[in-house]
Amino acid sequence: MPAMPKYVRHTRAVQLDELPGRVRDKLAEHAESRQIDLGNVRAWLTHSENPPASSGFGKLLKRRANPADPDEEHRTIVVLHPTQVLVVIDGAKRGTSVLSLPLAQASLAPGPGLAGKLNAEAVESTGFTLTGFPGEQPGSFYVGLGPESDAQECISAVRSAITAARNPSL
Repeated sequence: MPAMPKYVRHTRAVQLDELPGRVRDKLAEHAESRQIDLGNVRAWLTHSENPPASSGFGKLLKRRANPADPDEEHRTIVVLHPTQVLVVIDGAKRGTSVLSLPLAQASLAPGPGLAGKLNAEAVESTGFTLTGFPGEQPGSFYVGLGPESDAQECISAVRSAITAARNPSL
């Protein structure tokens, strides 16, 4: 029997004014501090539900499919700016955080990347890993998406934007 997915996800394109106030505020604060104009962006929202565990023991202990996640549900927002990609994570217990990455230094790989492939647990197939976040070694972040066509549009748009930024002569 295949392992139960850790999340049930649904992705849709959104306008920034559709996002909850705290998410908009954190996103605006982050963008302002980095002089990123949010006037000409595309955005996608993924709602991720961490369902109850499927095992008898997990149900008895009222665990979730991903017990390491403190939230029963959370949101991931991908914001595509002409020169940046921003990722917002928002959950009741985890709070709201924003990451941004210049497209010219970003790389995109389908799926969960090397760390996810090395993990023996069930691997989610819809999503992508962004690499290039600053640090001693380039950091990466997995963006899980739902099965909807908007999710495929998100991957395609981000991939195209990265390719264009890294190859300006094309």
